[in-house]
Amino acid sequence: MTAFPVQPEILNPEARTGLIILCDHASNHVPEGFDNLGLEDEVFSQHVAYDLGAAVVTRKMCELMGGAAVLAPVSRLLIDCNREPDSETLVPRVSDGIMVPANQDVTPSAVEARKRDYYTPFHDACAQLVEAHLDAGIVPLIAGMHSFTPEMNGEKRPWHAGFLWNKDPRLAQAMIGLMERETDLVVGDNQPYSGQHLYYTMQRHGADHGLPQTTIEIRQDLLEKPSMVDEWAALMADLLDECMGREDLTTRQFYP
Repeated sequence: MTAFPVQPEILNPEARTGLIILCDHASNHVPEGFDNLGLEDEVFSQHVAYDLGAAVVTRKMCELMGGAAVLAPVSRLLIDCNREPDSETLVPRVSDGIMVPANQDVTPSAVEARKRDYYTPFHDACAQLVEAHLDAGIVPLIAGMHSFTPEMNGEKRPWHAGFLWNKDPRLAQAMIGLMERETDLVVGDNQPYSGQHLYYTMQRHGADHGLPQTTIEIRQDLLEKPSMVDEWAALMADLLDECMGREDLTTRQFYP
């Protein structure tokens, strides 16, 4: 099998605005050489392959704010950039009940090759942006951008958006408070997922450096139209802009 490395997409790499957006489920792309992982094309239009709307709202926010972002280049079915390097689900054999044929008997060397070609370049790009901000004397906010399905296991999810956090609650709680103050939307606190269970990208590039960080989750049906993306991007940009002006969110703090 001949696979082709793909570099992450970096938006505004020279920007030092105090905000870095990391979108680790941005793409449904599977490079040549993997034969679609043995799956039908239609699978790659579903949430199982990527976070629908996450990349486009990230781009719009960067356009509005001028901030930097990194977008992962391949589908999480190939390799999931929001997993620990030794995670059993780094290369998922089954995801959302869908068996991935090409991942059933994947060898350790093949996993290492996927890390080298897709996973490591994404995380290296994230690390370089963080380091560049710190070298410039800037404590950046780190925001992960995700989307979630309106329904899970037959249950409708009531939240319009949620903010995930693990041990450092600062940015998540600030954004929840602002969003509840400014809108009548239903906001999740560690919903629809918990940052205490799945938080690798934010932990590695945010919390491990003492930086305020949160994963933003927007319900994907609310990102289906360009006008909706524009509204959400503007709202998140406004919230983050206010957060960047707060002294408690521009200092490094480590939470054991």
